[in-house]
Amino acid sequence: MLLLLAAPVLARMYSPADFGAFAVLGTLATTLGAVASGRFELAVPLPERDQEAHDLVAVGLLAALGTALAGTAVLMVARGEIAALFNQPALSSWLWLTPWTAAAIAAVQVLNQLAIRYQRYPAIGRRNFFQAGATLLTQIGAGLMGLRVGGLALGLGVGQTVGALSLLPGMRRRSGDGKPETRHRSLWRTALKHRRFPLLLAPSGLLNVLGLQLPVLLIAYYYGSAVAGWFGFTQRVLAIPVGLLGLAVAQVYLAELSRAARTGGGQAAALFLQVSRQLGMVAAPGALLIAFAVPPAFTRVFGAEWSTSGTYVQALAVFTAAQLVGSSLSQTLIVFGRQGLQLAWDVGRLLLVAAAVMITARSGGSALAAVWAFGLSAASAYGASWLLSYHVVTSARGQESSHKSEQAPPALADSR
Repeated sequence: MLLLLAAPVLARMYSPADFGAFAVLGTLATTLGAVASGRFELAVPLPERDQEAHDLVAVGLLAALGTALAGTAVLMVARGEIAALFNQPALSSWLWLTPWTAAAIAAVQVLNQLAIRYQRYPAIGRRNFFQAGATLLTQIGAGLMGLRVGGLALGLGVGQTVGALSLLPGMRRRSGDGKPETRHRSLWRTALKHRRFPLLLAPSGLLNVLGLQLPVLLIAYYYGSAVAGWFGFTQRVLAIPVGLLGLAVAQVYLAELSRAARTGGGQAAALFLQVSRQLGMVAAPGALLIAFAVPPAFTRVFGAEWSTSGTYVQALAVFTAAQLVGSSLSQTLIVFGRQGLQLAWDVGRLLLVAAAVMITARSGGSALAAVWAFGLSAASAYGASWLLSYHVVTSARGQESSHKSEQAPPALADSR
């Protein structure tokens, strides 16, 4: 809600070109942040021992720090070339923020997973509030100081850092009596035990975030910074309801699904269908509202220079609804150990949305046509994600029932 209330203020403080530069910086930071922790955070809710979960948190934070240092070294050599790639020389002065913002994003993800494990939902709510508040205060303050290009990116970095710091108290909750001198060995053993996460899910996570972020870079490349700004601002506004509801549901769903998978009893499939139905009841009318009611309000709320963003809203209405449902349930494949299937879906979505935008641009299509191509292709990909998750969770229920039948006495098995 804070983001929604502040959007008209930011729209009048920053131009579409400023938002275009922020779209590039934010996309680079988000993409790198998705894999900066080695994806070890996805394993945090799964171990039975709390000590192992805390070791995974430590490994993820160390990986994020290493990523930030390595990214800084790369930028010292290739900062100018990266800025020139998008025809925005002004970016070179702010690219240094990218690896450290990525590290902060990764830290939030790692610590948030620990909070999910302990079902510390009030702490997650406070983190959301502090993170959004710090982001907006920094962006508004930077705008007042005249930091047009980097002010939005600076706010993103500060907000993520504040969000991570707000979750740090949860690190004190530990079990076990590991000796200090064996701590590094424990971390190493934990990293080796869960090596499938960086080996399979790091590429998958990179492809996953590129499936949403690469079109921003492609639109900036083909249509310029102003169009990228309109597109990025539209995504920012539409991401508010998805973040407000979808992220909260996804975090609770992950905790409950992980527990259902550990305890068995066939509850996972019922939980998946229940959450799908509830999200669908919100997503369907939400898509109609976005398509017909939101576009006329864009010019009145955000100003005349954002009228183009109003037309982009209609192109992304179906995608927003599909994302609300699909992304909230996407952890299903991870919980049931289907990392390979998740990787295949990530590859497919990336190829689909990138091809949709590139073919439209290279064939002479307008920027609006490219946005429509992205929205429809991404919505189709989320539909496929739901079908894959449904197949996996129902297959797991069938295997569990079959196993119980094999273990039951013959008379009981016959009666079933």
